[in-house]
Amino acid sequence: MSRIFLGLLAIPLLAYAGNPIDRGGGPFINSTLTPPARVPAAVLPPPGPRVEESDRQVTLAGAWSAADTSLGWSGGSAMESTAAGATASITFTGSSIRWIGSRGRLMGIASMSVDGGPAREVSLFGRPTDEAHTTVVTLSDLGPGQHTLVITVTGRKEGQSDGNKIVVDAFDIDPGNTISHWQDTDPRFAYTSKWTKSDIALPFSGTGVSNLPELPVSAHETATAGESVTVPFRGTGIAWVGYRGPDAGIAIVQVDGNPQGQVDLYSPTVSYQPVVYAIAGLADADHSLKIQATGGRNAASSGSRVVVDAFDVTTPGRRYEQYDPAITYVGAWTFDNNARVWTEGVTATSNQKGATATFRFTGTSVTWIGCEKGSAGGVANVFIDGTLVKEVRLSQNYPIEGYQMPVFRADGLPNGPHTLQIEVTNTDGSYVVVDAFDVR
Repeated sequence: MSRIFLGLLAIPLLAYAGNPIDRGGGPFINSTLTPPARVPAAVLPPPGPRVEESDRQVTLAGAWSAADTSLGWSGGSAMESTAAGATASITFTGSSIRWIGSRGRLMGIASMSVDGGPAREVSLFGRPTDEAHTTVVTLSDLGPGQHTLVITVTGRKEGQSDGNKIVVDAFDIDPGNTISHWQDTDPRFAYTSKWTKSDIALPFSGTGVSNLPELPVSAHETATAGESVTVPFRGTGIAWVGYRGPDAGIAIVQVDGNPQGQVDLYSPTVSYQPVVYAIAGLADADHSLKIQATGGRNAASSGSRVVVDAFDVTTPGRRYEQYDPAITYVGAWTFDNNARVWTEGVTATSNQKGATATFRFTGTSVTWIGCEKGSAGGVANVFIDGTLVKEVRLSQNYPIEGYQMPVFRADGLPNGPHTLQIEVTNTDGSYVVVDAFDVR
């Protein structure tokens, strides 16, 4: 297994000292609307069953221990191992399975096999700080019936990794959907004025790397009553990844303008990257999620802090990663760029005029999952079945950074085989990112 790293996007890990943030607040005051009862923490369920690592369906052999309890794992816990030869196995009935785990600076290399077949190695190393409850890999086209997936800890790591941990958090059986992890810096999000950047030294999603002199992605937070963020999305569900702790407050959530209730974020212990609110079962259409700080708090809390770290958006269909053989690359492309929180950890990138990526698929809808930011702000022409349909401009000014974004989508195609081609057209050295493609 080899990795090639992209220089402009793969900046060495940075350490910063964050500034303290005023986390004061007062008694809970609901001055905006009267919501339903408070909403407890939730985990976004996939269409197929989610199997936690603690389920009897999962067998752990060898040396495993509880993963970092300060991270918000699916189901509240996860298991980790650095012991070469330790295994995690699951027997399931279905044709696909999604492994939910962790990716980051402390992660190593695992080997996977299905039904005793050929082993495939996967590196969980990524340059941002360790991500909780993230999709490590989705295995599709296994054929209907019973299968057994075995994950083996190799004890090895990439040269730049600070560890060789492998984390098993959960599994989704026949998920039938895709999950995109959107950072708080996404260009589509509308924040009111009194949100501040969270401490970049804390283990928020996506932090730890940046292009100097920019600061790393961290999170947005506020303790001011009435401050809000609105997140537009298309899909069937969304999960708010936030923060719980002894200084956390209370927020009000609305979906498509309909009040969903109050979310009490207080916890006597700190939890980073937990799913604090989720909704599923929506129509596959355009929606909006609004989070509004109340300035209030649980009686046991010392503050009214509301943190927006990231969002996991669920869309029906199947995801084809940038390494899939259905994609043909022509020209200068750099593969396995692991500098940010990409889907399954890596992307393909190019800044060469005329370079192309051609995806062959069968379906009625296709989405290019990419990136919008300063150093990945290239320009590309998009062709469907050989016809130019759109010029896509990806540039955004810091601190706006959008990852795992649907930068192009085409619907209403005849149900049959098609091609989507991306052609890099800019000449200024900016990169075009191919992260994945989603097909319905």
